[in-house]
Order: sequence, then structure tokens, then C-alpha cells
Amino acid sequence: MKPAWKSKKGAFGAKKSPPPARPVRRAQLIAPFGIGSMNDFRNDEALMCAGLDNWFTTLPEQALRIQEERLAARLNREFFVRPPEFSEEAGPKYKIPHVRFPLWHYCPRCFRMKRTTLFGGQPLCEEKTCSRSGRGRRMIPVRIVTACESGHIEDFPFRRWIGCTCASDVDAEMYFKAGRSAASLAGIKIECAKCKQKRSLAGAFEKESLAAVNATCSGAQPWLGREVGTESCGAGLQTVQRGSSNVYFPSVQSSIYIPPAQGAESEEIRRILDTPANWMGISSGTIDGKVNPQVVAAFAAMMQVDAAALAAAAQARLDGSTGQRIAVTEEEFRWQEYDVLCNATTDPADELFVERRSGQDYGWLGDYVRQVGLVRKLRETRVLTGFSRLMPKSDLSDPAVQRLSIDQTLPWLPAIDVRGEGIFIEIDAEAIKKWMGASKAAGRVGPLVADFNARRTARMLRPRDIDARFMMIHSLAHALIKELTFSCGYGSASLRERLYCNLANEKLPMNGLLIYTASGDSEGTLGGLVEQARPDRLPRLFEDALRRARWCSNDPICMESPGDGTVSSNLAACHGCSLLPETSCEEGNRLLDRGLIAGKIDDALLGFFNGAPIP
Repeated sequence: MKPAWKSKKGAFGAKKSPPPARPVRRAQLIAPFGIGSMNDFRNDEALMCAGLDNWFTTLPEQALRIQEERLAARLNREFFVRPPEFSEEAGPKYKIPHVRFPLWHYCPRCFRMKRTTLFGGQPLCEEKTCSRSGRGRRMIPVRIVTACESGHIEDFPFRRWIGCTCASDVDAEMYFKAGRSAASLAGIKIECAKCKQKRSLAGAFEKESLAAVNATCSGAQPWLGREVGTESCGAGLQTVQRGSSNVYFPSVQSSIYIPPAQGAESEEIRRILDTPANWMGISSGTIDGKVNPQVVAAFAAMMQVDAAALAAAAQARLDGSTGQRIAVTEEEFRWQEYDVLCNATTDPADELFVERRSGQDYGWLGDYVRQVGLVRKLRETRVLTGFSRLMPKSDLSDPAVQRLSIDQTLPWLPAIDVRGEGIFIEIDAEAIKKWMGASKAAGRVGPLVADFNARRTARMLRPRDIDARFMMIHSLAHALIKELTFSCGYGSASLRERLYCNLANEKLPMNGLLIYTASGDSEGTLGGLVEQARPDRLPRLFEDALRRARWCSNDPICMESPGDGTVSSNLAACHGCSLLPETSCEEGNRLLDRGLIAGKIDDALLGFFNGAPIP
């Protein structure tokens, strides 16, 4: 497919003019402006990020590659690639390709509509009354598009909506007359000046409105260069606003880097193999799956290490025998991290370095916490694996999760990696068991979980095994993050949670949480978060967090609410007490109840920390 940014006329059809600056940050190309999403740029341009097939003409250079063997093995990829960083400085640079979508545009002065192509320029209204310069007035992309639950997206069928009898879009004389009689959809009139058909957009967002005019999904995939799908989808279309939140749900897989197991790798060899350029040079020169002795010898001489040890460590990685089995489920994947955070020996030179302290070092907190990990260094990798529309889909095997490229043999996916620090807290399993047996927590969350799974089933999603223990750990993470924003200087959007709680597999016991920074630069952060995990500070942090959780400015309504938040998936949780920015919460601010950590006025035993010495 020929991208518009390489047309002979210049950028998007503009004659002899330099390409306009369309800045998108590297992290935004993973979410929320990843492949298949629409982004509004200056000069009234709406563009969609194109698929991976056109990101690079050859394999990405070494500087952009990310090595994360554990996640790569799970996703069946060889490596990941950082999106090129936007820069307005002179010099060679990559540009992420985009296509033009939606295709229908209208003139804000005369309301005439014109349809362009995915790789065409921004349409211009050529009416003399609309442009003083004579070069034409820029037309504006329409506000609404249509999508189906299979992830396809296409333009709103304006001509079919009004019953236009013209032979084609070119023959028709369409007008988009907005805001004349009313501010609602009834005030937007679509008409064809040739066949005299017209109709307002009133009712266009109703679920069966497009089915009434025989409009069904064609399977269009604009991000892959397909205005019409290779196979007809036939699913029902839903009208959505161009910038609404349900148009694009990125599927992002994340991983905390775990250093390879000890054995064939010494600390020095591990650092050599963890460098993407070194690993690519060694792994690309293999012979029948075995490392090339000459290549390894050259690297060993250059790095001044033992060639035999380097060859053994590299071969172990190639064979997948670095001590980590490939995790099939998300729960297994997280258990590998949990086990390292709880038990493994880490080194200050590794990209994961944890100092552990026993819970007994923390006074009264030792009755509830088994151990605390001061995570002085960590690296998180976030990979865009696909996306869905209308409803979020997280299962990669679901056909509604759209692919990112036509070529399914690409050995890479787009990703970003960030370095930071964190606090790991392992909750005492016996304390949880005692609390579950003595409190009414299970009965309190039971109806909420049943309703939550009923809604998931109605949306054709798999039910989840949620219990009071999970909601308690999740609510505790939110309470601590909100308190940390006051004590360590980080904004709440700069802190993230990672929950470790086994729900489906009893053989992988997990009762913990990790709060970490994920917005630092390549050198990490400054240690302000880890300092809050010291024995002389963490109990005070818990006391302040629990004190705030006991009372909300919206009480008693908040505490007594039978269901609040997105699809009524919370109990005692609102913006006044528990909710965080969406970038900080793994669950989208769902499945929260501060009553499970702080209790209620008339039922103190409901809270896990019911015996904490909080005034």
C-alpha cells in the first residue's frame, strides 16, 4: 500500500510544501494512539495510525530493539521495537505512517461534503465564496463513524441513511448542515442537492438504526489500507463519535523484567547478553540452532570474558533453558515475577534489584505483612498486541481482537520499556485466612461479583474468579498510591499498581502488590518512592492511608452504595476516596471497596486491618 506521506505532490497532497509536524510521543503509540486509533492533529486533520507493515522498510535497527525473552516467548516473537521518537530537529529520522480516516469531510462555510481516500490529501472546498486565497478552504472530517464488535471501522453511510439515488459518491452532491435548528443530532441535516433526498441524524446512535437502512459491516480495516474488507463481515454497525472512548481499546501486555537464572551466566556475561546489539550479533550468526564459535570468540575477545562461558550462556538462552518456563496464562506469568520478588537473590547490577525486610521489622504492621521489598531498580516492558472496538477484549485468541499487520510472520511488536523503582508488599496468608473466616467480606462482595460476571457474559466475555481477597489487595493498592502522592512527591498518574493474587490456580499462591514508578527516564528515578518503605516510615504511611479510607466526603452514600463506578463494579469507592487515574489502575477503577481494608462504622471486623492501632 502506498502511503500518502510519500506521494509525489508531497505530504498528503500539498504541493511543494514540507510535511507538517504531527507530533506523537513514543508512549502514546502504544496507548492511546496506537495502530488502528484515530488522532486529531492541527489544521483539522484526523489520521489513523497505520499497521506495522509500513513502519520500516527493513528490520528495525538495533537501537530501537527491546530484549525481553520471557514476554517474547509468551507472545511468540523474537524481540520488540520502540516506536521512533518524534523530533523536529534536522537530520534523518523515522516517521510513523498514518492513513486518512474518516474519509468524508465537509466545508465549515458552505457545508458541501467530499470523500477522499485513505492515502489522499485533505480535501479542499473549491467554491469561490469559501476561499479568499483561491487555493480552497480546508474541509473538516465528519464527527461520526461506524464500527462493529469484530473491530472493523468505516465511514457513516450518509447516502444510504438519506436514501440517496445517485449512482456514486462522485455523482452525488452531499451537504452536512450542522447546528441550524437545534444543538442536538436533530439539528444536523444530511442532504443531496441532486436527488433532493435529506434527513437529520436524529436516532443515528440507536443500536438498530443502521440495520433499518440495510447498512452492515463490510469488514473494512483502514489501518491496513483496506477501505473494504477482504471478506465481508456482515455484523451490525454501531454509530460512534470519532473521538469517543469506545472506538479504540488497546490490548497491552506488560512484564517486569526478571534476570535470567544463575548458572551458565555470570554477572558480567549476563550484562553482555542483555545488551540488544550484542545479543542480536550472537543470535543472528547461529548455525543449525547452535552458536557460531567464531562469532562468540570475537565477542568474548572484545568484551574480555571467557569464550566458553559466553558460548554456554548464549546457547542456554537459545535453547530456552535459562530457568524460566514459558507461562501460558497471565497468572503463571505473574507468579514468576512474584516468586522472584519474594525469594530470589538479586544483584545491584541487574535491572531488577530488591532489598527485602521482614514484616516483623515494621512494628504492628508485621501482624498483616509477611515481608516488604524495597525495589530499588526495575524495568517494565509494555507491548501493544492488538486492539478491539466497542467492547474491551483482553483475550488475544478472540477474533474480535484486531491484528496489527497483514504479514503475520513479522518477528516483532511495538513496545516501550521504562525504568523505575517500587515498593513490593507481601500480605501474610494466615492473616488473610483468619480475616476471611471471621468477617462478612465474602457475603458483601458476592452479589457484586455475580453481577459483574453476568455483565461480562452478556458481552461475550469470559467470567472471572473474583473474591474478597482480591478486592482487598486492590483497594489497599489504591489507598497507598493516593497517600504516596502526598508523601513522596510523585503525581498519582506517575505511579502504577501491579497485583499478585491467584484466583484460578491454587498451586500458585500469591498475596501481594507492587507499587512502582513507570515514568522515569533511561536512568530510572531518584529513590523517593523506595524511601517510603523504610521501617520508620511505612507504618505511618499505612496509618494515614487507612485513616483516610475510613471516611469519604461522600459518606454515608459512598460506603452504603450497593454498586458504583463503571457498570456498577465498585462498592465503597468514588473519586473522593479511592479512584485513580486510568493509567495507574490495572482494572480500570473497577472491583474496589475501601470497606474491606478499613471496615465500616457498624462493622469494624469487615476491614482486613481491623486491629490496626489507628486513632
